[in-house]
Parts: sequence; structure tokens; C-alpha cells
Amino acid sequence: MSARDAAAANKARAVCCAAFLSSWWCLALAAAVDGQPPPRLLPPGVQHEYDFTSAVLADGSSRQTGGSPVGHRLVGRLAVTNLWSPAADGEKLLLMHLQSPKLQTWSKKSKNDAGRQFVDRESYVDKFTGQPFFVHWKNGRVVNVYATATNSRAEENFRKGIAALFQFQLSNQRVVEHSTLGECNVTYAQIDDNTVSKRIDGCASTIKLPEIKNPDKIWRGVLHSNRAGLLTYINESLTGVSFDEDHEFFTSFMREVGASVSVKQRIELKETTLNGEIVIANGLDEAIDKLEKKFKLKLDKQDLNTKHEVENCKHYKTCDTLDDVVNEHHDSLLDSELGKSKSAYGAVKVMESIADSDTNTIKKVLTHEKNEDIVIQLYDLLGAALNEKSHKAAMETLNFADPDNVDKVERYLWAASINFNPKIEIIKNLMSYTDRKMTSKKLEDTVYNTVTAMANRLIRYDRTESNVLLYDELVVKTLEKLGKCKKDDDECLLTYIRALANLKHPLSVDTLLNYALNGNRKISAYAMKTIKVFGPNLWNSQVLKYCNRIFFQLLKEQDSSTRLIALSILLESNPDYDLLKHVIKWLMVPKEAYEIKQNALELLKEMANQNEKSANLLQTVLIRERLNHYGTMAQRGLSSTFSRKFINHNNITGLVKTSQHIYSGVTKRGTVDIVFERDGVQYDLCNFGLFSTGLGYFTSLYDDSGNKDTSDEANLPATAGLELIVFGVHIRPFVMFNSQGQLMGHVWAGTGSDRTPIFQGISQMIEHLEYLPLSNGITAKLNLKGTLSLDIAGQMELSLWNKNAQSVIEKNGGVSIQGSMELNTDVTTDRVDFSLITEGLLHVYSDAEFAKNIAFCMQIILVETNVTTSIRKSEKIHGQRFGGSTVTAHWTQPVSGRTFALNQLVNEFCNIIHSR
Repeated sequence: MSARDAAAANKARAVCCAAFLSSWWCLALAAAVDGQPPPRLLPPGVQHEYDFTSAVLADGSSRQTGGSPVGHRLVGRLAVTNLWSPAADGEKLLLMHLQSPKLQTWSKKSKNDAGRQFVDRESYVDKFTGQPFFVHWKNGRVVNVYATATNSRAEENFRKGIAALFQFQLSNQRVVEHSTLGECNVTYAQIDDNTVSKRIDGCASTIKLPEIKNPDKIWRGVLHSNRAGLLTYINESLTGVSFDEDHEFFTSFMREVGASVSVKQRIELKETTLNGEIVIANGLDEAIDKLEKKFKLKLDKQDLNTKHEVENCKHYKTCDTLDDVVNEHHDSLLDSELGKSKSAYGAVKVMESIADSDTNTIKKVLTHEKNEDIVIQLYDLLGAALNEKSHKAAMETLNFADPDNVDKVERYLWAASINFNPKIEIIKNLMSYTDRKMTSKKLEDTVYNTVTAMANRLIRYDRTESNVLLYDELVVKTLEKLGKCKKDDDECLLTYIRALANLKHPLSVDTLLNYALNGNRKISAYAMKTIKVFGPNLWNSQVLKYCNRIFFQLLKEQDSSTRLIALSILLESNPDYDLLKHVIKWLMVPKEAYEIKQNALELLKEMANQNEKSANLLQTVLIRERLNHYGTMAQRGLSSTFSRKFINHNNITGLVKTSQHIYSGVTKRGTVDIVFERDGVQYDLCNFGLFSTGLGYFTSLYDDSGNKDTSDEANLPATAGLELIVFGVHIRPFVMFNSQGQLMGHVWAGTGSDRTPIFQGISQMIEHLEYLPLSNGITAKLNLKGTLSLDIAGQMELSLWNKNAQSVIEKNGGVSIQGSMELNTDVTTDRVDFSLITEGLLHVYSDAEFAKNIAFCMQIILVETNVTTSIRKSEKIHGQRFGGSTVTAHWTQPVSGRTFALNQLVNEFCNIIHSR
């Protein structure tokens, strides 16, 4: 520094210190002249005036294009003055005053987004108190806000949003900060001498708001967030702060179905003036007292936690009541609409309204005569909504002892058992019914299975000590009841084995293994199936040892279905070289029936298709052991097992899985499953099973070269029925007939010649609720709900004269997923609603001819359908003539139908039958 420059600097120091002896300006100017960094920003006695802008824009998913976003912005002139700054470095009391705040929205006259202009609107912002507020700032953090009480939560939250902009650090560091966003990880990075970037992640709300998230990720909503800011300063002046956050909320199924919100806050320095306003005080409390007297204000101490604003009906003409919603969607809930998307769509709306209604309101809707034709669907929705109020309404209007109420009670219980978020009080209430004698055995079965399914879902969703205690208590009770069943009482045994299947408790594994090994045909098959349902997490070494004994019949002869289920467990448990070798060699055993060998070969092929490691090992075994020949790999039979993809989108794979175990020309046990896979985890949507025994007439016509299953199979009574698992919950079986007499009665009466419903119901598929605090003080409500409307029906025609039969089983599912992102305040409401509706129609057609030999054709057809997505964006300014605006858009995507081939022999039979 030259002598002249040094003299000028000294003179400046002298003038400054003489004028403001106690002011930080002296230190700042001296530091600037000496080329050192400024000691602090926002010095006392200086007023900084900023242009302030806070904009909010809500839109659809980033992968959708459907019109312009909706939203608003607040603008004004923000004056900031440091009134008190003690000698201890890093502490300030900032006065903030937003002058002339104004709400603006986009002009409808603009033709495109790029050229859109914001225009002023009259709003409740014009009625804000306009009082200044004070921010206690220490070392770059906002400790508290001191402000006058206000009747407007919007104004209170708005102040906190402004205050949070003044949280910053000027050096490279990673810290944890508390702000309007909650508690977040914040990374600061110096870009140059005057610019610092700010990135925020890992935010956790510090206020308790309701939250609902399914433990299965595939049934959740997904939230992606990005938050970043930039701070600029020159010497002692904070010249600008910008903070942007972008959030996108969408469904796991389709990222295209969702909503997004963008928040942009800006302050830009326009003027700096010396006003000399400072407060002399020995501490913060004294400074606040002096400010209250000076400004004649009563100041409340507040942190940066924002207060959630709920929808207020005063801003609308009315809030729809449950009766209004049911009336609006009445026709969509009729029996004829079940299994269709219309039914599922209306169900979501009614279910949401039920959740917000009190018990008496629900009871009035249930008992009103105008709802008599949809009352059974309303009980579905009570079970889907499932809270204390809806449960109380159901239990006060249902009569468990009345045979005429059985269908209603079962429909309510089925829907309740599928709900993933049951309450322990509801489970305990239903447990009291499990010890009651009921007029209907079917209802006893359903009640107990509902309780066990709900207990399993309870501990998956909320594994607290009390919930686990109930879960453990219930498995002990179920095992005791199972042990009290007589050995020949299949109905009793199956009721509690099904209950264990729903409970999925590890303590039940040993008991189920014993029944699988030593039970009769029906019991052993169901026990083995239950163990398979438990999944790999409970397949320990003991389970695999029992499966090995059962499949290879090392201790006794076993039912063929039990053996095949045991084999499927072994093959899904990363089989080793020796196991695969023994299974392939077993295929050459001459005394085994062709159909069980055919089914075992199909399981091997399916294992290879699903697991590359196992496929390579299988190929190694075939080559090394010289087993790759017709004797092992060319079995003949109608049995088949395969899976086919029908969806592959967003890392989600949809599969149709089928397994048909044929015995003497007739399906002994068959399943058709709809399964989703994501990140290596399988999620069962719907599993449909068919079982039959003792159809001796067909058995006599089937040529299996004399190789039959074990001796008593053909002598079992004629039985057929359907099994259903919805979202992993076992529903009691539907028995079509259980004797030869009943079978012939159906044949002569033509009972099934018309389409006959087998199972109908509406159940909750998705529920997600989450609150997202935003930097500007608004809290966004993220809501997602989905329902499945299911209609399973069958039809069969049998001609004894022509010796042929045709049947069809239809699995029709209507799906509706509806979500919203809502930013609700006393001033405005910005909302984006999005939806997906579709129908899944899976039909199984069978044709059989049995004039001389059996010819059996089965086709599984996925009917072509459409996936329709829509979005509705709306903004409303409350209490003003300008009501707001709404933008809607729809997209329809066709989905091609598919027919799934079973195997070559069945295809040949189909060609023969259809050529005639």
C-alpha cells in the first residue's frame, strides 16, 4: 500500500470511528481497505431493502404433458434491519417487515408458458396484519421468530418461510439445520469469494402429522425431492438469496401418473440505508421487552415449525357429505359394475368419504332404503376404509346370528382382512367373536381367518411390543384349536390351517410340517401349500429336509399334490448339484405316473427360466451325468407349469403364473396367479386355485399306461371347488360339490350353464398419506388410494349325449388408483389430482371331449384392455370473485390381449377339438 493510500485509509478510519464509535461499520471498512474478508453480514443500524418473490407452481408428473401448471406467487418489499447485536460475535436480532405484499397468479390471456405474465389478485393477503416481526439469528441459524399473534395460519407460516431464507453459512461445511422443512442435512460450498451454494437433503419433519405407508414398497407412493439454494454477498451486504425446491410424487406402477410442485423463493437487494436504529440491551429478553414497548406489540416466541392448514369448508360452497358422495357414485357400486374400472373408481371416492364420517352418518347411509341395492358393496368399503368409526357402524348394523346377513358379514370381513393397516382395538373386538358358536360354519371360518390375517398385517405395519404380544397370543390359540380338531374332521383342520396361512407365524412351521408328512391327502396338501406361502424367509433346513422326504417318499407314500408342492419349495431354495441330479434321475423311475413326472419336469424348466444360476447348474448336471435325453426331458402328459410376462415397466414386472396338475385327464389342482415383481421381491395380487377329486368317470377314459397315483385316489368322493388368495390373504374355499350326487344334480339341473358369480368384492389396494413441508411455510398433502373391484365368475356346459364339455372361468378386476397433491392455505388452494383406471380380464377356457379317449384343451387368455390416466390441476383464491382455474387432460394407452400356450400336448388337443 502506498503512503498516499495509507493516509487515505487512516483518514477514513478516523472519520468513521468518530461518527459511529460503537458501530461495526468501523471494523468493516477497515477490514475492506486492508483487503481482509468482512467480519459479518447485516451490520447493526443498517436497513437492507429487498424485492421479495415466493412462487408456487403445481403440475402433473414430469413425464406427462397436459397444459400449464397452476399456482401463484407472493411479492413485496422486504425491509431487514439488525436492531441488536451484542459484543459476542455471531448473534443478531433482525427486524423484518414485508411491505405491500400482493398475491399474483398467471394471466389467462397468455398464450404460452414462456410469455405468461403474473397479474395482481385481490386476496386475504391484502388483509394480513402487516406488522413487522423479529428474528433471533445466531451463527447463521434462525433460533426463534418473535411475532404478533394472528388469526391466519397462512400469515404465520409465511413469516417463518421468509425467516428461513436467512439461514446460511459462508464456508464449506455440512451441518444439520432446523427450518420450515424440518430437520435437514445441509451442505454449503463456496463457489467464489462472494457466492455460496446450499443443498438440502434428508429432511425429517419435526412435527407429528398423520402418515400412512404400506410396508410393501410396490403399493406405496414415491416422492422424489430436490432442494438447492444460492447466496451472494458483497462486503457486508447480503445481496441476494435464491432457493428452489422441486418435488415429484407418483405411483410405483407408473411414474407418468403423479403430481409435482415447484417452489422458488427470491430476495434481491435493491437499497441500503443507514437508519441508526439499534437497541441497547444486556440480553435478548431485554431487547425483546424494549421492542414490544417501542412498537407497541405483544410478541410471541415461535420456532420455525409450520402449522399445518387443513381444508376449511368455509372456503367452498359446501363440503360433500357421505350421503352426497354415495348418491353421486351409486350406479358405479351396483352388482353389474363389479370387476370393472367404473366400480373401482367410485369405490375410492366413497371410501375416502367413509374415512371422514362419524358412526351415525355411516349407519344412516347403510340403512337407507335407497341404498339397498348397493349395501353389500358399502360393507366392502367399510372394511376397506377400516377405522374405529366405520367398524363400529358395521358391527352395530350386522347380525352375525342371522343367516340372511352372512353374505354382508363375509364381504365386510374379507375387505377388512385385506386392509394393510388394521387397528389393534378392531382385531381384539373381532377376536371376541372367534369363540362364539355361529349358525354358519362358513362364517366361523371367515371370522377366524380375518382375525389372523389382520394380526399378521398389524405386526408388519407396526411392530410394537403390544402388537407382537397379540400376534404371539393368537398363534398359540390357533395351534391349540387345531390340536383339538378330530383327526377325521377335515373341515375343522382346514379352518385352522388356513388361519395359520394368514398368520404366517414361525412357531407354526413345525406343526404344519407334521401335518404335511402325516395328514391325509387333503390335509397334507394344504399344510404343504401353507408352508410354501410362508416364503423363503421361513424355509429353514428342517423345512427343506421334510420336503426332501415328502417328494421322494422316503418314509411313506404321499399325495401327488403334496409332493409337487414340496418339490417346488426345494427348487426355489437354490438347489445344489446333488438334489438336481436326484430329481432328474427320478424322472426315469418307471413306476411313477406320467403326469407327476411331467409336472416335475415343468417345475425344473420354470426354475431355469426364473433363476440363471440354477439354470446353469441344471445344464451342468444334465451334461456331466449324461441325463439330457428323451428318458428324462421328454415326458408326456397334460400337466404344465409356466410364467409369462404381461407388464414390464418402471422396474416392475407383471407375471401370469399357472400350474396345472392333471390326474387321469382331469385337473386335480390348478392355479392361475397374478404376480408383480420389483427389485427381486414378489408381490401377490390375486391367486386363483381349482381343486377336484374322485371324478372317476373321466379317470376311466384316460390312458396313463396303467401308472396311477397311489391306490385310494380314484376312490375319493367327487369334489370340486375354488380357492382364492387376494393380496396374500386366504379366503375360505368355495366348494361347488362334494359328492357324486351333488355333481349329477348340477348336471341335470344345468346349474352352471349360465354365468354364475363365484366371488365378488371391493378391497383396498393402495393407501398412502404423507405431508411435505415446503420452504415457504406451506405444507403439501400427498394422498394416494387404490381399489380393486373383483368379479370371479364361471360358466359350464356339459353334454352327456355328445360327451363333451365347455367351461369358462372369468377373473375380472377393475383397478382405480387416485392421488392428489394439495397445497391448502387460508389464502389459496392449489391442487393436482391424478388417476389411473384399467381393467384386467383373465379368462380360462376349457374344452373337453370324452367319447372314447380324453381330449382336453385349456386356454388362458388375457383380454385386451386400456389404461386410462388423467390429471386435473386447479387453483382457487378463497373469498374472492376470481374463483381460480382448472386444467384437465386424459390419455388412453391400449394394452394388447394375449393367449398363453400351456404345452405341446395341450396345443395338439386344442387343434383337434377346434378343427371339428
